[in-house]
Amino acid sequence: MKLFCNLFIFLLFSSSFANAIEWQELSANTFEEAKKDHKIILLNLEANWCHWCHVMEDKTYANKEVINYLNQHFITVKADQDAHPELSNRYKDYGWPATIFINADGIDVVKRAGFIAPDNFLRLLKAIVKDPSPEQKSTDFTKVINNNQNSYQLISTLEKYFINSLDIEKGGFNQSQKYIEYATFEKALFDRKNVNINTWISKSIQGAKKLSDPIWGGIYQYSTHGDWKHLHFEKLLKIQARYLHIFLLNYEYNNDKSSLMYAKKIVEYVDGFLANPNGLYNNAQDADLIQGEHAANYFKLNNIERRKLGVPKVDTNTFTDNNAAMGSALLRMYYVTQEKKYLDKVKSIENALYKRKKVSGLYAHGNENNNITSLRDQIAMADFLINLIKSDITNSKAKQELKSLCSLIKNNYLLPNGTFKSFEGNNGLMAQPLKEENIQIARIFNWYGYSSKDHNYIDIAKKTYQFLTSEALAKDYYSEASLLLLANELKGEPTQYVYLNTGKGNEFNHVLQSMLPFYSMVYIGKIHQLPKEKQELFGSFNENVLFRCTSTYCSPPIYSEEELKKELNKNK
Repeated sequence: MKLFCNLFIFLLFSSSFANAIEWQELSANTFEEAKKDHKIILLNLEANWCHWCHVMEDKTYANKEVINYLNQHFITVKADQDAHPELSNRYKDYGWPATIFINADGIDVVKRAGFIAPDNFLRLLKAIVKDPSPEQKSTDFTKVINNNQNSYQLISTLEKYFINSLDIEKGGFNQSQKYIEYATFEKALFDRKNVNINTWISKSIQGAKKLSDPIWGGIYQYSTHGDWKHLHFEKLLKIQARYLHIFLLNYEYNNDKSSLMYAKKIVEYVDGFLANPNGLYNNAQDADLIQGEHAANYFKLNNIERRKLGVPKVDTNTFTDNNAAMGSALLRMYYVTQEKKYLDKVKSIENALYKRKKVSGLYAHGNENNNITSLRDQIAMADFLINLIKSDITNSKAKQELKSLCSLIKNNYLLPNGTFKSFEGNNGLMAQPLKEENIQIARIFNWYGYSSKDHNYIDIAKKTYQFLTSEALAKDYYSEASLLLLANELKGEPTQYVYLNTGKGNEFNHVLQSMLPFYSMVYIGKIHQLPKEKQELFGSFNENVLFRCTSTYCSPPIYSEEELKKELNKNK
């Protein structure tokens, strides 16, 4: 009888073990195992808040045939894309969930986006085992060099792509998913004298307001079906930061008071649902109340009815990149409203993020002890630090941090061909330069080169731009508003705004800060706090006054909010 019980327990354990996929984390050891066992690696890249990730987990990865086939023929890796920006940015065109098959040499074999039903998945698995050759030839971007110095034709083509990408009638892009991308909105503000683009701004803002949760506030990720009605209900911190910027800019540039109301509802939402005791904000809130079950009816309910049923799960990770983005957005919120509570939130984020510095001086993604440091986190921190410096020229801590960070990015991520690799550390994959990150860091380095008067950074930005305009990348461009912005910024120095604060006359610094384009430098303070070369501008002024300058020109003195807005709109 005892022997029978032991046998039964063994069989029960074996049965339950066979009904579970043997997931592991991605590491250099994963690829050594793949070489030894002659197997393909399956990377299941998911998100905690993602509806279709839950469905695939419940339907496909719970299927017994799938489990047995995977355990027999593949090395299975699961990763949270939010926790791994080095993977998220690399495979973002295929998610979420993203299903990536990688061979032992780190070469992508097959990449698939979204939910895959069990039968289709099994067919795909068997096809890969039968023929594990890559579907597409991969490019090693670390070796791409562009010797063509003339990017005019590409930029001209991208300008046409940019216009064609916009849905003038409905807003957003000419595609099934409806949302606003920040660089596109930034570029549209510069081009809004174009009637169609001005219409697009209006229509896009109207659409974005439909993404707002009318009960709790906050912005849903996007809508599908080519309209703004078919909502995907997850709420990501980075999405809240993006739309906070967009609504506030629209309020200032177009005097749309309801945009300010939507911005305030975003902050109410993140404070109410995503605030973390560590002074930062949590990563996201789930799209589903019950994971895997569509929640459209739930989000139609009022506050009391929703809370009776429960609250969708919140991912309590506090990631550096998204919190830095929220810090910048809240700084703009402070200047628009002039309410100190928003500045207090900014300071809380700033101080908490300084604690994320590793021994290397680079910023960790979260609290985890990880040997990977992503470029994405360093970019977000650099951008936040730039905004802090523009806000307060006496912030010596932010200035020192930015100086150190730019140097560390240059020393740790810059490759010989002028590109920046996406991460530092060893997870078994070759760290490739990614298009979006390289555009962002080139914009930051170009700005920093002028701010610090270290032209080495400007030269690096120009070399990165050469890579970005190479044929290897250009063939896959869609509209690339951020690259168009970079191309324009590389033509010359950033605009300088020099504001003398005497404490007399009109106070309009808050308007300047809330409307500033990225490619600008700001000097605000008493006359002794301004750079010495600027002080001579203000010898005879005894009230608040602003000059908009380049190295060879300064505007007439500006004394009021109305005059400032007129000046800022000259380039629009």
